Amino acid sequence: MSLNLNQRICALQKNASDNHAHSSSFKWSALAFALTAVLFSQSATAASLLDVNHASTPATQRNVNFEQVLQDVKQHQAGIGVWQTQQSIAEANVKQARLWTNPSISIQQTDFRSGKDKELEFGLSQKLDVFGERRAAVKLADVQASQVGLNQELYDAQLELAVKYLWSQVVVLELEHDVVRAQLKTSQATLDATRLRLQAGSIAQVDLDRTLMAHIENQRLFQQTELALATAKRQLANLWGSTDNRFSAQASNVWPQQKDLQAYVQNNLFERAIQLDIVRQKANIDYLKVSNRPNPTVNLGMVQSKSAETNSTDNKFRVGIDIPLNIFNRQQYSLRIANAKQDLLVKQQQFYKQQNLNAIQTLSAELAGLKQQFDLVNQRQIPLSETVQEKMLLGFKVGKYAITDVQQATMQLQEQRLNKVQLLKSAWQKQIEAESLALGIEPGVVSSSDALNQINQNLWKETSNLPAVVGAE
Repeated sequence: MSLNLNQRICALQKNASDNHAHSSSFKWSALAFALTAVLFSQSATAASLLDVNHASTPATQRNVNFEQVLQDVKQHQAGIGVWQTQQSIAEANVKQARLWTNPSISIQQTDFRSGKDKELEFGLSQKLDVFGERRAAVKLADVQASQVGLNQELYDAQLELAVKYLWSQVVVLELEHDVVRAQLKTSQATLDATRLRLQAGSIAQVDLDRTLMAHIENQRLFQQTELALATAKRQLANLWGSTDNRFSAQASNVWPQQKDLQAYVQNNLFERAIQLDIVRQKANIDYLKVSNRPNPTVNLGMVQSKSAETNSTDNKFRVGIDIPLNIFNRQQYSLRIANAKQDLLVKQQQFYKQQNLNAIQTLSAELAGLKQQFDLVNQRQIPLSETVQEKMLLGFKVGKYAITDVQQATMQLQEQRLNKVQLLKSAWQKQIEAESLALGIEPGVVSSSDALNQINQNLWKETSNLPAVVGAE
């Protein structure tokens, strides 16, 4: 009896142990199935995200080129009306400089008591312009009027470069968006292959987890790039008064077009501004010399004398002239300052021309080197890396290569694609710097997202602070 009881106890313990083993195996199978379902859901979500963005882009966006964008921006910015104001101020300054000095009138009477001799005098004084002071003032005003035309050319050049900067941001970000999209597609294919290998039992769960982590990071980068691209498009659209970012700057050649920098150098706006300053200083020196000369003042008067004894009236015409004696103040120090400024401007022009030319040549050499690297990466490195990555992935699917081999090939491909984007970004930056320097514009003025707003604000301040040319008082 005791033997039968022991046999039953052993049988029960064995059944319990088998049931526990089956239960544990079922739990692990359920967990693996749930994790596989989650991974499949993640990959399906990523695939749908990629497909939706890829399908919606051509249907809703319109292709534009730089010339269209620049024309739209110019038409919108023309409404500020600053140049009409500056031209009106310049014309008013020229007319003001032509005016004569205002005459003065005087009335004098002596002895207001009755029964006494009285004298009443009427006088008129007028300063004469014998040495051409008004002519020198008009010349100075004409120089200021010439500044308006140069300011407008400078504004147009700054506007074009500011638009080109934002345009380059869109071009680069569109390329980066395509790169990240391709990387997300590659990551999706790797994830699908890894899931199949896991189901076949030939790799560990941790390999799938690492692949999923990389795939999720690619999803984040894709969303980040989409946000950056949409923001850059809105910033560009703001320049023509819109917020619609449903356009594309896709072009067959994303590399910046090489401009004729030599033509820009010959029309360098900063050098022309220095030349105009030299002319202005010369006109100012001429005006100081003329204003120092003793222009006479003519006095005309009528004197009426009345005698108390005879009660008779006598009228006399009086003519006089006042000549100032420029003994102490001959504008000698003002002339010295003006001459020193003129000499400095001549030296500045010579020094700037050489330094600017050297900087442009350096940037041109950098652009040539960047173009060689870009062609090497785009035409040789990336196609080869794509082939290697595809072969690695295919070999991984059939069990020939490990997942680490696929991940290494994928990272190399992504690095080279990002290098292509970085080279393009550097090229656009160098091109805008070279064009800015060739035109005589500080690159930092046009290389920001709100550059045109800052340029407009400075223009309004300069217009409000336009100096009045010295003229008649």
